[in-house]
Amino acid sequence: MWIPGTGLHGTSWAPQTGHFVGRYRCLTVDLRGAGSTGPLDALTVADLAADVAGWMDAADVGPAVVVGLSLGSAVAQELALARPDLVRALGLVATWSSTAREHHIRRHFESRLYALEKGPLDVFAQFAFWMSAPAVVDREPDLQARVEALLAEHTSRNPEGTAAHFRADLAHETRDRLGTLTCPTLVVHGDQDLITLPWYNRDVAAAIPGARLETIADAGHLSWLERPAELNALLEPFIVEHSA
Repeated sequence: MWIPGTGLHGTSWAPQTGHFVGRYRCLTVDLRGAGSTGPLDALTVADLAADVAGWMDAADVGPAVVVGLSLGSAVAQELALARPDLVRALGLVATWSSTAREHHIRRHFESRLYALEKGPLDVFAQFAFWMSAPAVVDREPDLQARVEALLAEHTSRNPEGTAAHFRADLAHETRDRLGTLTCPTLVVHGDQDLITLPWYNRDVAAAIPGARLETIADAGHLSWLERPAELNALLEPFIVEHSA
């Protein structure tokens, strides 16, 4: 089960699902507000996790290896906390645990939400490059162009839904509950992630008993697009071990 990030469609996981689909049943989801319908007022990460749980129950999926990216990683945390019966193992890519206590990411979400609601969409889109690794922006312009094209291709065209996602991001809080998780967990982040900062990921890994932490070099918040082979190589043994 692959859960995408803020304002993204499930198809954004294509570099990973394309790699694993020949051997595993790979399911992606469009979260409420980015393809799936439902009330957006006061939407929370727990609401999104309940949606995913409902889809998994309806499809008779679970327990499964659940991999989440950014907002999707927050949803995966809440899913594992609320419905441990559905989560065989947990993969958290570019994650964090407490927007209220992690002020850099709080200000990122606030500024992105402000730009989305107050300015033209093209102005909002201009600031997406902050999600890229500085090394990619500076040294690999062709890769950066491909990443930006892929990101645009898989981004929802529903600004109200994306705004609801940012509000859910702003309310995300699991820090003091992560210690109750018992499923095997892998945390992966780019070493140049300017959004879910490296120490946010380290804190999540430290809070979950037995969690493993891995870092991808020269990758930012978009590691799954910037360095798909490296991410897949880290996910591969984890998925193999826990898909029996």
